[in-house]
Amino acid sequence: MSDRQHHAASNGTCPALTLPVEITSEIFLRCVSTTGSANLLNNPPILLTKICRDWRLIVLSMPKLWNDIHLPEFRGRRGPRPGYIDSWWVSQLGTWLSRAQDEPLTMAIIANMNHPDPDESLVGLLDGHRQRWHDLTLKLPFNRFYQFLAQEPLPMLERLVVDAHSIPRVVDAPIAAFQLAPMLKHVCLSGYFRPSHFILPWNQLTSLELTAASAEDCLECLRRAPHLLTCSFEIQEGQQSLRPVASRSHLTALIMSGTSPSAIFMYITLPGLEELNFAGRSLNGEDLSQISSLVSRSRCQLRRLRLHFISELLTAPAIQLLETLSSLESLDLAATEASTIMTLFASLCSESFLPQLQHLSLSHHRMADSNIHEMFYDMAKVLARRGLLTPEHVQLQSFSLTVQYEETAPNLRVIQKLQTLADRGMSLSVRNQHNRWI
Repeated sequence: MSDRQHHAASNGTCPALTLPVEITSEIFLRCVSTTGSANLLNNPPILLTKICRDWRLIVLSMPKLWNDIHLPEFRGRRGPRPGYIDSWWVSQLGTWLSRAQDEPLTMAIIANMNHPDPDESLVGLLDGHRQRWHDLTLKLPFNRFYQFLAQEPLPMLERLVVDAHSIPRVVDAPIAAFQLAPMLKHVCLSGYFRPSHFILPWNQLTSLELTAASAEDCLECLRRAPHLLTCSFEIQEGQQSLRPVASRSHLTALIMSGTSPSAIFMYITLPGLEELNFAGRSLNGEDLSQISSLVSRSRCQLRRLRLHFISELLTAPAIQLLETLSSLESLDLAATEASTIMTLFASLCSESFLPQLQHLSLSHHRMADSNIHEMFYDMAKVLARRGLLTPEHVQLQSFSLTVQYEETAPNLRVIQKLQTLADRGMSLSVRNQHNRWI
């Protein structure tokens, strides 16, 4: 114990209070979560103000502790009512905003549609700090978006996520509140917002997310935003006779989900596409065919691919697709049957199949699969083969297999072979929901 700490202890002072303010401040910054909290009153920065007078003074003097505002769980006078934005809630928000001083603001303001409309003073309070909006998430009744100032600039806004309830079937005028945002790069139109609902600086956007969308909405976003690098589209409605979009050479990553994830593929050309991610539902034969057509038409060098979920009936079409993707470096595939994974392993024993593959991630999703032991054996065999660098293919760097519903473990011989590969430097993870075997 140092002399300073000993003196502090002998005087009944917490040793932490003897630290320089700069160090204490840095510790406080590292304590603050950036994802919000289920109980804000019992977490930083509020919690830190309750420890002692000295800590409270430090916390209140640190704007960076207050500029990340996720307040969906403010407790009202009558207890916790998430998303209930009354006058008391707005006053608490005002306190946080004032303590943040001139810091750029990251905010999530989420109104619950099951509660009355937010207090009338909310929009005015937010607008008063719009010069400092940096990362903004808003979920409000649709008509509230028209109350924001339309001609005032947003010099710091880089990321915008918007959602609404009570959206009318016909929208007469677009929302102009976010049009003057020279730094805006990422936009997420959530819920049932459509691109036609907003005036945005589309030409400068590089990242876009669209949920619960129609195929035409997604194509319209691609028309309006020609410089997108990444897109995430959840397509719930496919349509016929859509207008094609001009080639988009900047777009490198595409995430597709929803009930009709490949509905736009025949209308787009993406020569720079490197990553294609399908998530959230089982694919069908038409989806796989559309992927093949898109890659062929675009003449892109696809490097990363994620396919969920491949059934036994789709094994052959999936392998046929992969045979055409000689540039693929990373594959993430979810299969319902061990037989599908075994077919993939057999294909990987061919020197010409996926010659650039370096990262392979698989998951198995069937209970009581009689082929599980044979799948483990084939796994060890193909990893030993692909773990070597040859003139025909690169060396596999990482492999993971997650068995979701099966309790059967690989036998000791298989585990020993895998351990040998791990000792040579291959990154390996083979596990089920409860145990990791390697």
